[in-house]
Amino acid sequence: MKTKFFAFALALVGISLISCSKDDNSPSKIDKSESITMGASYTNDIYYSFKNGVIAEVPRANWDIAFSVSTRSSSILINSTAGVTLKAYPSAFSTWTSSTSLDTTGYKSWDFLYNSDTTWEDGAFSRNATGFPNYGWGIYDNISTHNITGCAIYVIKLRNGDFKKIFIDKKFSASQKYTFHYANIDGSDEHTVTELDASGSKANFVYYSLQDNAVVADREPDTSTWDILFTKWIDNSIDYPVTGVLQNIEIPAIDVTADDPSTITYNDGQFLDDINTIGSDWKTINMSTYQYDIPTNRYFITKDKNGLVYRINFTAFAGSSTGDLSFHIKQL
Repeated sequence: MKTKFFAFALALVGISLISCSKDDNSPSKIDKSESITMGASYTNDIYYSFKNGVIAEVPRANWDIAFSVSTRSSSILINSTAGVTLKAYPSAFSTWTSSTSLDTTGYKSWDFLYNSDTTWEDGAFSRNATGFPNYGWGIYDNISTHNITGCAIYVIKLRNGDFKKIFIDKKFSASQKYTFHYANIDGSDEHTVTELDASGSKANFVYYSLQDNAVVADREPDTSTWDILFTKWIDNSIDYPVTGVLQNIEIPAIDVTADDPSTITYNDGQFLDDINTIGSDWKTINMSTYQYDIPTNRYFITKDKNGLVYRINFTAFAGSSTGDLSFHIKQL
C-alpha cells in the first residue's frame, strides 16, 4: 500500500514539474508603454531593444568619425549633429603629403558631405563616390584582397570648431584595420594612425575622436543587442538636423495609418530596409502651443533579427528641453 501511494505521489510531482516547466518556458508577448529620455538638447543616444528595453545610453557628442567594422563595408561616418562637417578637396585623385599646407581657395563653394539617412553603408566619406571601384575616400584594390586604398583628401571641421585635413590611407578588409592621417590645414600637428583595429568589435562601427586623438571605447553596443536608436541626424531631404529613430542593420519597418490598430494588415513585401522608416516625422511642432503634436493613428510595424514582429506608436515628445519621449510597443 505504501509503495502504491509513493508511486502515485511521484506521478503527481512529475506532472507538477512538467506543468511548471511549461509555464516557465512560455514567454508572454511584450505589450508595454515605455518612457525614455535623451536628455536636454538631446545629449544622449539611446540604443533600444524591442525585447529588453534600453541597452545603452551614451553621449552623442564624444566622437568625430566612425569606421565600419564589417569586412564588406567602406562606410565612414561623421558626427554631423555634433558640429562635424566634411568637404572633399576638389581633385580627381589626391595623396597625403606630410607637413604641407592645403590650398582651400573656394572652400565655401565646395559641397558639404553628409551621412546617408537611409542606410548605414553610405557614410559622409563615401558621398563623393563616382561609382565602382571608386568609393569616395578610396579605390577598391582587387578581388583577392578586397582592400580599399585612399584617393581623396577632405577638410573636416571638428566638434570644437577646429579645421583639419584628413586622408584615409587604407582599409585592410580581411584584418578589419584602417590607417589614416590628419593634420591642421597648414600641415602642422600631424597625426598618423597606423592601425585602427576594428577586428575585435561586435558593433557596427568603431568611433574615433580627432579632437582627443583617440578611439572612443565601448560607445556602441554589440549590434546583436539592439534594434533601434534614438538620436539626431541630418535629414538629407531638407539638409537640416532632426531627432527621432533610426533602425539597426537588418531591422525593417512599415509606416502605417489606422484608426483601429487591430485592423492593420501587412505582408513581407511592405517592409522597408531604409533606416529612417520610423524616422522623425511622427511628431510635429504646434506653432500655436509650441508643443509637439503626435497623431494617434500613426503606427510602425517592425521586425527584429529573429523575425519577431512588433507594433510601435508614439504617445509623447517633450522636445529639447528634456528630451523625454514615450511610446507603446506590442509584440504581434
